[in-house]
Amino acid sequence: MDTKLPFKAPHNYLGLLTKPSHTETFNSVIDALSSSKYKTLLTSNAPVYLATQREFWKNATLETQDKTPIAINYSIKGVPVKITPQTLSEVFELNDLQGKSFFLKT
Repeated sequence: MDTKLPFKAPHNYLGLLTKPSHTETFNSVIDALSSSKYKTLLTSNAPVYLATQREFWKNATLETQDKTPIAINYSIKGVPVKITPQTLSEVFELNDLQGKSFFLKT
């Protein structure tokens, strides 16, 4: 039996890093994003299903160490999963674990 799951529409848009032909206003921003480490994150086609999203937030807990968040723990259909900065960096090919974790406003 093939059941279609509903998409969470606002979360299923792909980032298109193409330059519009009618304006050059954002071309420098598109160039910067296209060559940045975040390109994979912005353009990945990972569908978000409404039921899965609801189950995630219903079961998610924050793991902290010295009052600092270090992971999100949850389970989907009984399978435990831990999301850490390391897993996000690996999945989205960010290679940023040695980089800055915050930026000053100035």
